[in-house]
Amino acid sequence: MKLMQSGKGELGLEIVISYLLIAGVITSLLLEIAGVILFYRTFGNLALQYGSSVKVQGHDFFSFINNLVHGRFAGGAAIQLMTAGIVVLLLTPFLRVLFSVLYFVWERNFKYVVITLFVLVVLTISLTLH
Repeated sequence: MKLMQSGKGELGLEIVISYLLIAGVITSLLLEIAGVILFYRTFGNLALQYGSSVKVQGHDFFSFINNLVHGRFAGGAAIQLMTAGIVVLLLTPFLRVLFSVLYFVWERNFKYVVITLFVLVVLTISLTLH
């Protein structure tokens, strides 16, 4: 399926976006696997006790990411790796839309800039409120 009907960049955009999505999913999977292995090596089992160390902490998703990146996360290294995997998975479509906006600005296709910018604003508001 082609994104636009004309222009040479249409196939390039689709390829770059597909690689971005694949890289996001693979990175997320690798972080999850590393976290599970580290958790098992640390505790000897995969039983996870629900407590404050596994709760999402922060006012919104972006502050949660900030806390995770700056080491202000209550969980151990294994929980941090698994949480990072989930964050990467959640940010992958967000980055896809952001990249699309930038691409359409570059191509001066203002109709698609407006459409993808609207989607980006909705996603940003959604992640900010939750």
